[in-house]
Amino acid sequence: MAITAKIFSLATIFFSIVAGLLLFYWMNPSSKEQKRKQLEEVTDFFINFVIFMWIGKVLLNLSIFVKDPLAILAYPVDSTSFYVAIIGSILRLIYKQRKNKLPIISLLIPIILTASFMFEFIQFVQDQNVYSLTNLIFYGILVTIFYYLKEKLSTVTLYSILLISWLVGTLLMFFTQPFVSVFGYLLSWPFILLFFLFMTIVLISIKLKR
Repeated sequence: MAITAKIFSLATIFFSIVAGLLLFYWMNPSSKEQKRKQLEEVTDFFINFVIFMWIGKVLLNLSIFVKDPLAILAYPVDSTSFYVAIIGSILRLIYKQRKNKLPIISLLIPIILTASFMFEFIQFVQDQNVYSLTNLIFYGILVTIFYYLKEKLSTVTLYSILLISWLVGTLLMFFTQPFVSVFGYLLSWPFILLFFLFMTIVLISIKLKR
């Protein structure tokens, strides 16, 4: 039963990301060739994200991995591995895009927001969970903010608004709900604050370089 639930969760994440990619492709005014290159970059990001999750999984179960590498397959990817993947992916993006002012992040934001919305929608339809409904409304607001303001504000200003909105909404849910999650992975308040501070530093550094 647990394995079935995990497979369904992974399938939901996959479908949600595909939905985010499709909406991004549809809303993107770039040429087909440019869209193809952008999708390749985004796909590369998600592939590396999965790799980072597995690296985190191995590091967290290193003693077991050393004794029996195949046994690690039986261990689920937990929230800590998810944190490792987020940090590793962001650092990799910064390293790759330090001269290009993070264009990939500008591609990822609408995809991840849409995927998060779709994930919570599917979870709500399946479980009729009030917390999924709260998350659904929250990500719906973030998606609306993005698409409403993306042509009206500079990239850094828009991302700053989204980041602050995300922090406020996430903390509100954290203190009013039993848990806060992203794609089914629980978020701790130290990670929420550290992620906010880290991304704030990134945005400030981008602003100063302009």
